[in-house]
Amino acid sequence: MAKATKTIRQSLKYPPQYANYFAANQALFNRVVAFYFDCIQAHEGILSLKNKQALTALEKLTHATASSPHPVMPLTDLACRHQCGPWFGPRIFFFPQNMAST
Repeated sequence: MAKATKTIRQSLKYPPQYANYFAANQALFNRVVAFYFDCIQAHEGILSLKNKQALTALEKLTHATASSPHPVMPLTDLACRHQCGPWFGPRIFFFPQNMAST
């Protein structure tokens, strides 16, 4: 028999300027998801692989390594097409530990 669970909703308290960080992270996440969706559509054989094999195949297609310096669909192209400033990598924001108490 299934065990009952209780859902707790708690609103986050953060300074108003962090709303921009959340929006930027959401936009970046959506672009990366769309990129990988396009990658899988272009290489449908990935869908027939097991999870770990599919992950390895996607990494080979999208990440430059010493053994594969020029991937077919480089993830870095996504950052270059959608740059928001002089830094070309994806932006990940870190918040102070005491953010919830402000």
